Amino acid sequence: MAKAKRVSGIRCDRSTAFNARLVIQTRLEEMLAFAPWVDDPANVEEIHNLRIAAKRLRYSLELFRFALPSGTNSLINEVKEIQEHIGDLHDADVLIERMISISRDNAEQRTQKLLDIAMNRERGTVAQRQQRIRSSTTSPRGQRDDAALFTLVALRSEDRIVAYEAFITAWRRMMDSDFEGRLRTHLDDAVAEAEAAAQQQSGQHDAD
Repeated sequence: MAKAKRVSGIRCDRSTAFNARLVIQTRLEEMLAFAPWVDDPANVEEIHNLRIAAKRLRYSLELFRFALPSGTNSLINEVKEIQEHIGDLHDADVLIERMISISRDNAEQRTQKLLDIAMNRERGTVAQRQQRIRSSTTSPRGQRDDAALFTLVALRSEDRIVAYEAFITAWRRMMDSDFEGRLRTHLDDAVAEAEAAAQQQSGQHDAD
């Protein structure tokens, strides 16, 4: 998992909006750093790290929503959509890997069983052991287990394709609509509004 970057420049004497911009821009840059890998669904680790970065960006936006202008919710929803589609993709990857692991374990157990039959003279003559081996390798139960297991792999693989297509569609829509520029403008407007309010309040105090 990619580690979150340290946010620098936080100042206690500045507005919440000023510090929120520093945090959110850092989290935005973390998410965009994984953009070069999104066009290949085989980049499992990088896309998963993008999801983690998107989650951090979303949580930062939600945390500072009170200090940001209207429209923050729509930005949050765009990031949330990316996060959820990659989450579905990751869930499929985890399930597929688990089923592959089960298949490997089953194969190892079958191999060990066949070795025990083949190499143990107490199991009978070579001809008798050969018959036992043949019966074990053509077991209907083993065939049914394999069929069921790999049918699940096929289903989850289809889920993975659907999840990736939904993700890449949402991602390209974000990029084509200049999500980065919209978010940075949103943050700049929040800081400008906060500073204007602070100056107005300061002027009133001076007048008093």
